[in-house]
Amino acid sequence: MTATVDTTRNDADNPVPGVVAAAIDWMVCLQSGHATSAEHEACRLWRKQHASHELAWSRLQGLREGVASLPPALAHATVGDSATRRKHARRFAMKTLGVLLGVGVMGGIANRAPWQPWLARFSTGTGQRRQVVLDDGTVLELNTATAIDIQFDHHIRLVQLHRGEILVTTAPDNHARHRPFVVQTRQGSARALGTRFRVHDHDDAIMVAVFQGAVQYSGKRSGVTTRIDAGAQGWFDADGPRSAQARADDDAVAWKDGMIVANRMPLGQLVAELDRYRSGWLRCDDAVADLPISGVFPIDQPGRILAAVIRTLPVQVDAFTSYWITLRARQPA
Repeated sequence: MTATVDTTRNDADNPVPGVVAAAIDWMVCLQSGHATSAEHEACRLWRKQHASHELAWSRLQGLREGVASLPPALAHATVGDSATRRKHARRFAMKTLGVLLGVGVMGGIANRAPWQPWLARFSTGTGQRRQVVLDDGTVLELNTATAIDIQFDHHIRLVQLHRGEILVTTAPDNHARHRPFVVQTRQGSARALGTRFRVHDHDDAIMVAVFQGAVQYSGKRSGVTTRIDAGAQGWFDADGPRSAQARADDDAVAWKDGMIVANRMPLGQLVAELDRYRSGWLRCDDAVADLPISGVFPIDQPGRILAAVIRTLPVQVDAFTSYWITLRARQPA
């Protein structure tokens, strides 16, 4: 699926934290079963007050199916005066939304980072992939569970990677004034120097792999700048490089074509990669994690991949449910 981005920046692109909190308050109030006509009208007026209010509300409503399934405790928690019920119900709703969104609620609403993927302009769910074409011609490929925001102005072309993985093919900037192309992450920023490159946000580090041109990575905390040339990749955090650079793995972006390419890949690595594209819990026992496997596997058919693994290696599948699967050493018949 391809989308052409309107890169004209406006205040509604990313609702500020206070607006998100207010939208959640209104959701809790109106879904409590005790909302008055006056409260419904007040919510309507609040939504009309500013474009960012309506945007936050519509994105919250986008979770309608999940919100509709909130436990009855949410309604029961609303007994009492308005201030008290909103305080407790809001906290309950945020924790539940955190589960629905697959993010943690760290320190309550005060810490906004966990909500950024949900508020992002472009995102993919588990197992989804998406292509976004920017109005300058730059092509972004979004891998599974990825969320980004775009900010173009007279000074910069900026992609904010909140989570996940992107493959970027930059286009020449025809703007009258040269604007650098930058991917900003939690750990630092990667500035493109006419390139095709990959940025993957892991839990505690950023992988940057360059296939054409070069990229300059700057650590968020240290400000240390490192150059990665075509054919190289490296791991980085807020202080800069975490290790020496290695050869860029072209097969690592086969997900763009719906494939996982393994060339004597340790089974544990293949299982961890496949786990990114499916719901549930897929793990590999340490006893068989180092077994090498090769092949080209279709991401969208995890059952076929597991069947191929069983045929190829001395392992078996232990399934508690279809969502909880562990690969272990094959037991004697």
